[in-house]
Amino acid sequence: MNPTEIADALDEIARAPFDAGSFGFSFAEATDNALAAVSKLRSGATNKSDQPNGVLHGTRFHYAPALPGLTDVTLDALRTSKRTLKSKPAILIATDGQTIAAEHPKSGDTLHCAFSELGTQFAFFLPAAGKDRYKAAEENPVDVKATGKLAKLYDALLKTNPDWATPDRRHDMNLFMTRLIFCLFSEDVGVFPENQFSHALFSYSGNKGEHAQDTLIHAFAAMNRPKTDRAGLPAWAAEFEYVNGGLFAGPLNAPRFDPIAFRYLRDAADLNWKLINPDIFGSMIQSIADAKARSELGMHYTSVPNIMKVLGPLFLDDLDGAIDKVWDRAAGLRAQLLRLSHIRVFDPACGSGNFLVVAYREMRDREIRILKRLGELESNPQNIMFSSVSLNQFYGIELNDFAAETAKLALFIAEYQANARFADVFGRMPALLPLRDGGSILGDQNALHIDWEKVCPPPSDGEEVYIAGNPPYLGKGKLTDDQKADMDLVFGGEKIRYGYIDYVGAWFLKGAQYCAGRNAQLALVATNSVGQGRQAPVLWPCVFKRQVEFSFVHTSFKWANNAARKAAVFCVIVGLRPVMSASKYIFTDGTKKLASNITAYFTEGKTIFVHPSSVPVSPNLPRMDLGNKANDDGNLILSPSERADLLNEHPHADSFLRPYLGSKELNNGLERYCLWLTDDCLDAALLIPPIADRIEKNRLFRLSSTDEGNKGLAARPHQMREMKSGSTDGIFVSIMTSQRRNYLACGMVSSRAILSGQAFGVYDAPMWALAVIASRLHFIWVATICGQLKEDYRYSNDLGWNTFPTPQFSADELELLTSSARRILKTRYQHHPKTLSELYDPDEMPEDLRQAHRDNDDMLESMYIGRPFRNDTERLEKLFKLYAARVKQGSK
Repeated sequence: MNPTEIADALDEIARAPFDAGSFGFSFAEATDNALAAVSKLRSGATNKSDQPNGVLHGTRFHYAPALPGLTDVTLDALRTSKRTLKSKPAILIATDGQTIAAEHPKSGDTLHCAFSELGTQFAFFLPAAGKDRYKAAEENPVDVKATGKLAKLYDALLKTNPDWATPDRRHDMNLFMTRLIFCLFSEDVGVFPENQFSHALFSYSGNKGEHAQDTLIHAFAAMNRPKTDRAGLPAWAAEFEYVNGGLFAGPLNAPRFDPIAFRYLRDAADLNWKLINPDIFGSMIQSIADAKARSELGMHYTSVPNIMKVLGPLFLDDLDGAIDKVWDRAAGLRAQLLRLSHIRVFDPACGSGNFLVVAYREMRDREIRILKRLGELESNPQNIMFSSVSLNQFYGIELNDFAAETAKLALFIAEYQANARFADVFGRMPALLPLRDGGSILGDQNALHIDWEKVCPPPSDGEEVYIAGNPPYLGKGKLTDDQKADMDLVFGGEKIRYGYIDYVGAWFLKGAQYCAGRNAQLALVATNSVGQGRQAPVLWPCVFKRQVEFSFVHTSFKWANNAARKAAVFCVIVGLRPVMSASKYIFTDGTKKLASNITAYFTEGKTIFVHPSSVPVSPNLPRMDLGNKANDDGNLILSPSERADLLNEHPHADSFLRPYLGSKELNNGLERYCLWLTDDCLDAALLIPPIADRIEKNRLFRLSSTDEGNKGLAARPHQMREMKSGSTDGIFVSIMTSQRRNYLACGMVSSRAILSGQAFGVYDAPMWALAVIASRLHFIWVATICGQLKEDYRYSNDLGWNTFPTPQFSADELELLTSSARRILKTRYQHHPKTLSELYDPDEMPEDLRQAHRDNDDMLESMYIGRPFRNDTERLEKLFKLYAARVKQGSK
């Protein structure tokens, strides 16, 4: 192609349809930039290329035409061009008119496709228009590059071999990719001679990969057979080492390659696989077979620091303590070596093997530490073996077949890297080949359908089993039909209402069943909801029936990772073991506390379960109700402008309208209104056409509902589902309160205001109740008992208010509380027009308001124990004790 033709091609790119919203700028802007570049190209004003008939456009791109079939050769020439090295263009482009090859030199990202598909690859060519495709590409680890290149290879192979994308061939494809990755890794780290695999592959596969399928099958067949048994294979295959170990056992298949897939294979081979980060390797590679996982690259990857929060308290910390205790005694150290060989680690939701890989690495590191110490203690160390920790001590179950294959591969790589560390210390290492049996990873299996004892046999004398992992969370309302069936299978015989239990709860129950009465322990990651709300008093009694207890918990923290895009979810780590006298620990914000007992709410104290109550358990507290749900498709609700329009035409309609307030309105000072019609004023309201129209629309909406309750509301379409209001001012509590706050979002509302279903109300409320609701004491109770939605606490009247324990307030104490509530309200008013959201931002909270709350807290807490509490732990201990007393008193 000449410069004019490439300019025409860029014209096509600029005009191709694409999702502009994904890139943060308009289509017109992209087109203008691309056309400006095209104009300069045609004029030749910026062309300084050193390639035949090439075009170099400053820092935008360097293009060169290619002879038929030599697009990749031309791209290589562009890559090494002096002009490329000097100008540092954002993109290199080569084409022979049939295929196109392009590369981003900065990141190494490449594209190979048919020229006819150029218009569908707009995103890749954004740098030619002066737009970045992604931020900080130069900071991406080699794992991300490897994943990107392998993903493109994977897609190209499926395009050429569509039958390999079918369920019947999916395992073949996954196994092929696993074998290929092993070979690429092995030739870069010294398991194979350097470049042995790549040299054979690109020497005998033809210029365009036309023989790659046969070459790969022959190479894999050689690795599966001892060197003395390779009859019928080409002579070049004789040099490959015997691998076996199950990795190359079974059918040896390979897909067909077209020129584009073959080019992506070459790109993958060009990576330095020695730099692969073992901690993230499995998850990154797993994502190549999952388009969604690519778009959320690393979202389910568990970082090493977080994995260590599980493995440390589970068994590694105890192991370290035991090693330190016998540090100066050779016999004791040898006993710890024996112990290492008897430890088994089992992940029943192993994914791509992150937990198993880290556990293996940590055990090998401790083994090396012991062996080094033995060398210091003994002048002639006896029987210093190589390693007594083997991969067959590691077990896993995984639903995703490719993830399971990746886990096996990750363990092989972890073994090689551990052996290399051993060689650095002791100067020797065993040959990795032939591979011994790897970890016992069961793929394409649902862990909730399997007897775990048949996967990881129970420990016998002297053995220890540790179950660890990060199972899927998924709360109520997010389960698929299959997952609901899984919950039925696990909990069906428990005679409990398990609808509120998260999916991960099934792993806790099966884990408790496995550990009961054995030298086995478990630690799993879960969302913090397992220790909150309606779930805790249902799940944990069921688990504890297996005679297990909490050994440790990490209280709620933001679970993030180090992958390309960081996941952030609020999690806990829960350790379970058979009931014993050993120490228990609570980890919070980097601190470790010895606990006499751990409750179902992950606090210290006696075991107690807080159940929802329809009435307050404390004699003082007034009734609290959820606000009014409209169930109206918006027909009974009016915006400020809609209200103004209505009153402009029908001023007397004002008597039928009330402020309608939920969490957003109350927190942010927003306005919204509703129709509030009693039966005795309905006829007058219907005389106003816009109101009559809204009521009729609401009737039709409710009649069309598939919910029988909503359909029944069609009989009174002028009213909301509830019709709750007060005759005097009331108290509101927002249904959601940010975790960043120190107090609940609450306050007073006039008797005219109608609360929506996004707020709770104490109607005709005593003022003193606001002092209780606005206290730190109540906030801590709600944060512990009610539960959380993302970064917000979710209030509940039956769990948060009705269960809240208070002492029997005297008349004088109620008066003090009333005065304190008035002071808080008065202080807020002095900062008008600031909203609740602004006033209670912990970074911006006015000091006088902060002091008003401190004084309120001190006064209220002194009514409980005669002084303010020292900390939240002491607050909860007292509240749980008082709750137990209130419940016991109420049951008499």
